Amino acid sequence: MKKRTLAAMLAASMIAGMMSGCGSSSDSSAASSAAEATSSAEEAATEETEEAPAEDTASGAKQIMVNVWDSKQQPGIQQICDEWTATSGIPVKVEVVDWDNYWTLLEAGATGGEMPDVFWMHSQYSEKYMDQGILLDLTDYIAKDDAIDLSNYYEEVTGLYAMDGKQYAVPKDYDTIALWYNKDMFDEAGIAYPDETWTWEKLIEVAQQLTKEDGSQYGFVGNTDANQEGYYNAIYSYGGYVINDAKDKSGYDDPATLEAMEMYTGLIKAMPPQSTMAESGNLSLFMSNTAAMGMFGSWYAASFKQMAEEGNTQWACAVLPYHDANGNGSCDEGERVSIFNGLGWSAPANVENPDDVYALISYLGSKEGQTRQAELGVTMSAYKGTSDAWVASIKEVDLTPYLDEAMGDAKLVPMPCSRNSAWAEDAKQSLVAAWQDTSKMTEVCKQIAADMNASLAE
Repeated sequence: MKKRTLAAMLAASMIAGMMSGCGSSSDSSAASSAAEATSSAEEAATEETEEAPAEDTASGAKQIMVNVWDSKQQPGIQQICDEWTATSGIPVKVEVVDWDNYWTLLEAGATGGEMPDVFWMHSQYSEKYMDQGILLDLTDYIAKDDAIDLSNYYEEVTGLYAMDGKQYAVPKDYDTIALWYNKDMFDEAGIAYPDETWTWEKLIEVAQQLTKEDGSQYGFVGNTDANQEGYYNAIYSYGGYVINDAKDKSGYDDPATLEAMEMYTGLIKAMPPQSTMAESGNLSLFMSNTAAMGMFGSWYAASFKQMAEEGNTQWACAVLPYHDANGNGSCDEGERVSIFNGLGWSAPANVENPDDVYALISYLGSKEGQTRQAELGVTMSAYKGTSDAWVASIKEVDLTPYLDEAMGDAKLVPMPCSRNSAWAEDAKQSLVAAWQDTSKMTEVCKQIAADMNASLAE
């Protein structure tokens, strides 16, 4: 590949309009990845990076460059790619770019620079990238490929990467959310562990019981960034919504949404200050035994596995609470909700070696590749029936609640998004005021709805 100057790419991205990470399953994991990145965006903007040689001396095949944003998934993805290289003879290099710089560089590449050959696509960006013709159309490739049958994936995930009858990504994974808790803190307080009978009200009650007045322990952790891992689940559990199906109207002022967010204020009162959560991050606070509970996506499993291997076995997880709308003491259909998302494997429309690139994408999305992803504990796989191997791969913690939710214990609701989901980031920032003063929750939500509707109208 040619030498490229990241400073020029960043300048191009500023002209095109900088894209930032939206509230998503990947946003939170990217925060931890960013700390592990090998260089900052500022350094990258002033240094030239010599990329790996385009030709592999052994096979003569052009090396395929793959970009991802989660450092914890990189080793497993690289291993899968290496296994494919062993049979295809085509070398693959998997590189990590933290979430914010990932989209900045991808945007820059789409406006005149160079893009990686294969990359993760996210639901909150896919519609824009498909509409602008940036992604390689995989439709004809898939039609001729015996290894890829889109009916083997969740329709909601494949639909995220389809437009006008064309498919622009092969599903990589899907995720659900679970309630994690600190067993030691529950044992000390003599409180039974969370289970499938817990309502949102029960969660609030216990969270407040486990909050100590001296600030040494909080019942729950969840900042405004944790929309997929927090209040989105409550909103849809209560029958509300964030954005309508037509994607032209906000649901933040819907009565059911307001009811859910007012309920959520009881949970906020059992949390550390918003500033502390924003600075330290939910996972860090939870794993440092500062909070008794937190909601975390399935992509965090590797972090819990690592901590368990180091002797920290005080954590476990359960399915999310439900909203007992009928007051009958049992969970009716649609009252337990898990917001889910799914990434896709994509390539740029102008990639130099589309046949080789699709061959790699095909393997990554095939039953074999997806099973390997699960077996290596990378994350839950998008191919139906393969995620049991993911649960079995991480023996240090019981991850069955994630799979239980996917298999019917919860209604799975796709991550709310639209063609331009900048409103999601705006909403997170606006909600800071309600986290700091819970009496403002309804007022803030109504203002979010007004601002969001104006954004969607544009």
